[in-house]
Amino acid sequence: MSLLETLRARQRVVTPDFRNTFALESAASSLKEAFPGYDQSRTLTVEEILRRLASSIASWEWGDIRVGDVAAAIRAVFSDAVVADHAVTEFLEREVATTANPALLAPAPDAYIEAWEASSPRTVWLATIMQQRLSLLPIRWQACFRAHPEILDSAAAPTLMAARMAEQRDPYEWLLDLGVAAPHSGKLMRALHFAWLEALPEPKTQDRIEPILAWMFPANGPQLEGDLAASALERLLRPWAVANAPGDLRTYLLVRVVEAFGDPRNQRPEFWSLVSAPCKRVVIRWLAGASMDALLAIITKSTSNHMWPPRHSFWKGLYDRGLIDEAWVALSPRAYSDAMTMVAETGEEIYRMVSRQTARSRKDTCLLIVRIGRYTVLEGSHDFRVHVFQATDPHAPALYEDDYDAESLILPQHHPDARMHDPGGNWMRWVEQRVLR
Repeated sequence: MSLLETLRARQRVVTPDFRNTFALESAASSLKEAFPGYDQSRTLTVEEILRRLASSIASWEWGDIRVGDVAAAIRAVFSDAVVADHAVTEFLEREVATTANPALLAPAPDAYIEAWEASSPRTVWLATIMQQRLSLLPIRWQACFRAHPEILDSAAAPTLMAARMAEQRDPYEWLLDLGVAAPHSGKLMRALHFAWLEALPEPKTQDRIEPILAWMFPANGPQLEGDLAASALERLLRPWAVANAPGDLRTYLLVRVVEAFGDPRNQRPEFWSLVSAPCKRVVIRWLAGASMDALLAIITKSTSNHMWPPRHSFWKGLYDRGLIDEAWVALSPRAYSDAMTMVAETGEEIYRMVSRQTARSRKDTCLLIVRIGRYTVLEGSHDFRVHVFQATDPHAPALYEDDYDAESLILPQHHPDARMHDPGGNWMRWVEQRVLR
C-alpha cells in the first residue's frame, strides 16, 4: 500500500476544537478596534504617503489617507529619515500635538531615539509631548519612561542613562528589556554609547571586560560595527597601551578581537583605520607574541629540527621585555600545509595568519621577521643566518607580505649585518648589541 493510500485509509479524527476559531476572531476584532484605519491593502512607501498627504492637505480630501499612513509619516519625518515639505511637516506636528489617538503617538518614542539632539527644538518638543500624554503611549514605553524618566531629559539623557547602564552586566539586553528595539541605532543610542564608555570603570578584569563584549557582540542582536565598534574596542585596549595584560586575559581578548575584526596587520583596513594608533599597536604587539609561539608549534610539527626552540626562547625573551613591536611568519610549503591542518584541528586562527616562503633552493626554511625599534630582523630555521637591517634599508624585508623568497633576502657571506647561529650563543649577544644600542 502506498503512503497516500495508507493516509486515506486512516480513520478521520473529528474534534470540535479544530473548528473553534473564536479566539482568533476575537484577536482580529480587537486589532481592528485598536487600530482603526488599518487594512490589508498594499503597503505604501514613505514617499508615496508623503505625496498623498501633500495632495490631501491641498484639497482637504482625505479618502485615500489611513491612520497607519499618517503614523508611518510621523515616524519617518520626525526621525529625520526623510525630509517633507513645510505643509506636510506642519500638518504632522499639529496631529501629534493634539491627537488622542494612540496609533499616532506610537511612533514618537522611536522618532525621539532616532533623531535625539541635545536641547534641539524637535527633541524638546517630542519629549514634552510624551511626558504630557504618557498614558497614550504603547505599554512598553509607558513602563520604560516611568522607570527611567531620565530618557526623556532632552538635554542630558545620555549622561544620566550612562550611569545606570554602567551598572548592567549585559547592557544590550537591559535596553531591549526597557523597550529599545535597536540599542545600537539612533542618535540617542549613539550619544549614550560614548557616555557609557566613559562612565565605565577601567576594564582590567574579566568582570569589567564582559559588559563591553556583551555590548559589542550581543546574543540577541547584530554585532557592533563602524566607529562605535572601534571606540568600544579602544576602551578595552586603552589600559594595555601602557601596561602588560595578564597572559590569560591577553589571549582571551586577542581571540575575540581577531575573530570579529580580523588581523590588523593585513586584514580589514577599513575597520582598523578607525582604531587609534596606540590601541592598534596593542593588538599588533599581542599578535607578535602569538605569531612567535605559533611558529614554534608549527616547526615542531613539521620538522625534527632541534635548533629552533633555543632561538624561540631568545626572541620570546626579547618580546617579554617589551622590545619587539611586530612579528610576522613565512612558512615553507610543508610547514604551511601543517599550519592549515592545525587550524582545522584546533580552530585557532593564529596558525592561518602566516605567509608562504617560496624559495626552491630553501624549500624547508621558515622565516621570522620582527621589528625592534628602528631595526628589522630576519631570522630563519635550519642553517639560515640571522640578519639585522635598518628599517629604512631598501633591502630589509617588509612585514605582512603574501610571499617571501628566502634566497633573495640572504646577504652575502661575511656581511657585517648577518651572523651564523653558533653553538655558544654568541649570535644572541651580537643581535642585542646591534638592536639595543
